[in-house]
Amino acid sequence: MSVSRPLFWLLFAVALAVGLYFGYSTFIAPDGSGESAGRPGGRGFGGNVQAVIATPVRQEIFADRLEAIGTLQANESIVVTARAQGIVEKINFSDGGTVEEGTALVQFDEDEERARLQVELANLEEQRKQFERIAGLARANATSEARFDEQQAAVKKAEANVAAARARLSDYTIRAPFDGRLGTRRISVGALVTPGTVITTLDDLSVVKLDFSVPEIFLSTLSVGLDIEATTAAYPDELFQGLVKSIDTRVNPTTRSVDIRAEILNEDRRLRPGMLMVVDLIKDRRESLMIAEESLVPFENQQYVFVVSNDNSVERVPVTIGRRRPGSVEVLEGLELGDLVVTEGNTSLTSGNSVRILNESDVRGAPVSSATQPSQG
Repeated sequence: MSVSRPLFWLLFAVALAVGLYFGYSTFIAPDGSGESAGRPGGRGFGGNVQAVIATPVRQEIFADRLEAIGTLQANESIVVTARAQGIVEKINFSDGGTVEEGTALVQFDEDEERARLQVELANLEEQRKQFERIAGLARANATSEARFDEQQAAVKKAEANVAAARARLSDYTIRAPFDGRLGTRRISVGALVTPGTVITTLDDLSVVKLDFSVPEIFLSTLSVGLDIEATTAAYPDELFQGLVKSIDTRVNPTTRSVDIRAEILNEDRRLRPGMLMVVDLIKDRRESLMIAEESLVPFENQQYVFVVSNDNSVERVPVTIGRRRPGSVEVLEGLELGDLVVTEGNTSLTSGNSVRILNESDVRGAPVSSATQPSQG
């Protein structure tokens, strides 16, 4: 059967194109240098050089993170109230001011109470003089023992009355029980206050307490001293660090969670009680060998990587992996610190292939340990 001339030339053109394609793939070097298969570095029967990108096995700090929502509390916090009824005579603070422990904040009119103290002091002095006279008579056997005991009791009662009067007098001066920052003033000079009247608030903000809860399933991994990192919408670009200070002894039967309290240094006083924070509880921190996730080549339920030797040949090595994080994976067995692992171009490699590392100048002798912060596990 004869073939028409147009069809003949079409088949000839297709055959020629296929031949040229396979000829180029077999005998021309992959870098376009024109080296043939029989020459060193060529691609074909004499060698199989493939361009790859490799990265060294690195040692990094790796930790599991548990995210929660927490609320800030002041280290110490009170509502300052009046303990006695009286007229406000002096106010020694301003809104939002800082005070030291023992500072007098408010002074009430104490003239009447001071007069009562003077009465009790005079009575005490009289009772003591009376006791001295009776004691002298008792030594001379001129009075009964019962009279002596009665006067001794009278002296003790007078001493107690003086102590009570002094305590009542101290209630007319309101003092700061600890160092801290005051809130808004709620009273004015000349106002009549009664016990329980709110004067202001006082918060110790040098350290803030962050309260949050985590599911009970994580209870076995919790301990005092774990690191936490927290963020807040008020300062979105900042990371606040602290330590777990206490773990509640009970699990909430409704939520099946356990309450945790951490402390954060707040020297600049920017964090305030009541603020909402997103918390990362960092646990199981350790130094781990890490590789890029794309380095892994799975085969028959086993993970492999291609390790580049000093002569730029590769070997397929089985590895045991641990925890993952975005873009990286922990290696438990199979690799050593500093091993060069192929991260790109590993899909068509086999053991013994020669490779050309495109980023060789960057990875040979590069640092292999990192002091990065713990990452999401």
